[in-house]
Amino acid sequence: MKGKEIAKFFAGFAVSQVLTHGALAAAGIHFSLFGIIYDQRLNTIAVVVWVIILLLLIYYAWARR
Repeated sequence: MKGKEIAKFFAGFAVSQVLTHGALAAAGIHFSLFGIIYDQRLNTIAVVVWVIILLLLIYYAWARR
């Protein structure tokens, strides 16, 4: 398997993370998982980090020659 195909797969995973954390942040849902308290602030930070990762993966997989 080529590196660009792997990057495309993980770009899909990153999109799901952006949508999930974005929905949780927008709804203001608070929960705890494995001792980590996910609140609106943490989910917003996660969205920003995942968007950066997503943009890097998109650049590598589709834009870069």
